[in-house]
Amino acid sequence: MILAASTQRTIGWVLAIVVMVGFVVYLLFSFRIGKRELGSEVELAANRKPYLDDDELETFRLDRALVWSLVTLTAVSMILPVYWLMEPTRQENAIVDWVHRFEKRGASNFEEACSSCHGPDGVGGVAAFTLVDAEGAFVAQVEWKAPALTSVLSQFDEAEVRHILNYGRPGTPMPAWGLPGGGPMTTQQVEQLIVYLRSIQLDQRATTAQIDAGIVAGARTIVTAADAELTDAVDIEAAAEAWLERASDPTSADYLRYGELIFNNPAAQGANSCARCHTPGFSLGAADEDSTAALLETWPRLVESGILTGWQPAQGHVGPSLEGVETHFPTAAHQEEFVRTGSELGVGFGNARSGTGMMPGFGGRVDPDVVDYDTGGDAVYSRVLTPEQIAAVVAYARSR
Repeated sequence: MILAASTQRTIGWVLAIVVMVGFVVYLLFSFRIGKRELGSEVELAANRKPYLDDDELETFRLDRALVWSLVTLTAVSMILPVYWLMEPTRQENAIVDWVHRFEKRGASNFEEACSSCHGPDGVGGVAAFTLVDAEGAFVAQVEWKAPALTSVLSQFDEAEVRHILNYGRPGTPMPAWGLPGGGPMTTQQVEQLIVYLRSIQLDQRATTAQIDAGIVAGARTIVTAADAELTDAVDIEAAAEAWLERASDPTSADYLRYGELIFNNPAAQGANSCARCHTPGFSLGAADEDSTAALLETWPRLVESGILTGWQPAQGHVGPSLEGVETHFPTAAHQEEFVRTGSELGVGFGNARSGTGMMPGFGGRVDPDVVDYDTGGDAVYSRVLTPEQIAAVVAYARSR
């Protein structure tokens, strides 16, 4: 695209130089012709000289003019249909060109504003964050897990992402970046960021591999804790796969634990997990009982301030507590559908609640108004969790 832009600019300069040179040559010739006059106006003035007679004007000269008129008319007649046929493609290419420009500028904006927390190319990272109590007194200096953004458009539509960029996320280090929320970025810069985010979304295979990696890691921990003699890496991997195959069966005694693994999936800095929003301290590093205890030992004022009082799975943080969630969703199927689609701003869900748009959908989405400009088709984003995985998460949440 840069090469194309450079080529167009070069052609423009060449044409401009040719026109300028032609104009200079015209002036020189005019000046030279003017110098030929030696004061004999009667002999040299064009309007005083005998001109061509009618026989020559109305035959050869007229025929030549008519022929060139016919040639010009033929060329115009041929060019207009070609232009008509090529105009839709030209418009599509113009759209693609603008999208690529926005993508490039969005990448620059991301590098300056977002990559320090969310990592290069949005793969996830950490952000130094100072926690304070209600009075503003220092509580702790923590490393906040900034989630990967490589599946964010699978979970939120672009209007929701735009809202988050404009206003930030209260209770997290994510600040407001857009002018409506008091941030430094213009509306166009926010739009450029969104276009860039389109370009870094993982395909289905990569998304599934990322999620499975986190689940398998959790299964390895389970099988090694259950069998201290299991030390060989190959044996651990085989045991973990066997455990997952058994536990994913809804009739298995370990089914709820399987749902808990998906709920607490640490892959991509928790981007595809539920615990990041629904478990206090998860983004601070309180991912289980041991890590929570270590965090509280380092920063005892977390307990004093009430920010984190212990390992409290699914007890609510940015998102609400899931204890007693079955009273809000009378059936598991109803809750599974909500987890699949997420919330919409102002749209009710469950028992008389209005959505904020901040609850992501984990079942993937297709928006007909979001065009894949590279193919001309609708943008189809990867599914995050399978229906079976969503059912396991819901079963775990309803057991709280």
